[in-house]
Amino acid sequence: MPAIGIPLFVAIRLGYPGTGVLLSSGAMCVGFGSFQQPLFRRWGPMLAAAVGITISAMVGAAARDHTLLLAAIAILWAFLYGMANSLGPAAAWVGMECCVFLIISSAAPASAGSPTDTLHQALLRGAGVFCGGVLEMLAILIFWRFVPRATSTLTDPNFDPATLRWEYFLSHFAPKSIHFQFALRMAVTMAIAVAVYRTRNFGNAYWVAMTAILLPKPEFALTTLRTVHRFVGTLLGAGLCTVLIVFVRPTGETLALLVLLFLFAGYCLLRVNYGAFVVCITGYVCFILAIVRLPEKVVLAHRIEATILGGAIGLIVHLIFRATRRKLHILPEID
Repeated sequence: MPAIGIPLFVAIRLGYPGTGVLLSSGAMCVGFGSFQQPLFRRWGPMLAAAVGITISAMVGAAARDHTLLLAAIAILWAFLYGMANSLGPAAAWVGMECCVFLIISSAAPASAGSPTDTLHQALLRGAGVFCGGVLEMLAILIFWRFVPRATSTLTDPNFDPATLRWEYFLSHFAPKSIHFQFALRMAVTMAIAVAVYRTRNFGNAYWVAMTAILLPKPEFALTTLRTVHRFVGTLLGAGLCTVLIVFVRPTGETLALLVLLFLFAGYCLLRVNYGAFVVCITGYVCFILAIVRLPEKVVLAHRIEATILGGAIGLIVHLIFRATRRKLHILPEID
């Protein structure tokens, strides 16, 4: 939490809330990497995420004014995320976060001027995300140095984090592979979601694509369950935020405190219940966007609409793929 809170409070105090939000967003993402299985090293997921979201943030910001280019890149990112599942949960998580930051950055405010100005803004955005991510990683490494690891950590006995399963990865480029089918489904889902997102007329429409890429999993039952949890959790989180907005009327440092409170609860509940986690993340998103002067009630309404659209896109595409592969007798390893 210190690596997230300190940049946020300092930036607000100095009058640069947008910079604080950017740094904290990168730190928040890398913080979730500490929950992942090792990727070569225990800190591997955090480093991979810091680099991946930095590249994605720059590419998304640079392509924001070119819908077809953005769609092509987003489809590629989604396909690679789907295939990354064959390399283990940590690699899959990194791929998912790269997709999320690509989409979020594509909705960054336009920079006036020439394409050079757009590129400059994209580089600055990437630098902010990277600095926040590295700060978070260093903070966690320091804590790991002095705090022993919990003995209840669950691991996959068949997973070797020190080995890049390259041949295994290539073997999944086959129609019957669940990872290849999932990658195709993610590519189609992303294509539709980006098309819908770019045609919506509200500023936070990127949540449509972000929700559509976050919910689906290779297994049908898990996709359905996550969709229900996401929708219910968003509604409950929106209701809780509305109550806080009405009675507390937060501004400045108070908003930052609420951001940290909801994010801390999100970290605690990540492995407990997805619906409860979504409640916390909804509050986090609402209040951190309020720091950059987006009206809280508008943010909540848009988030609910985007959750419905994104969840519907992900679920419908999954149902179509499931029915098609059964009809063609192309069955996955698991269903």
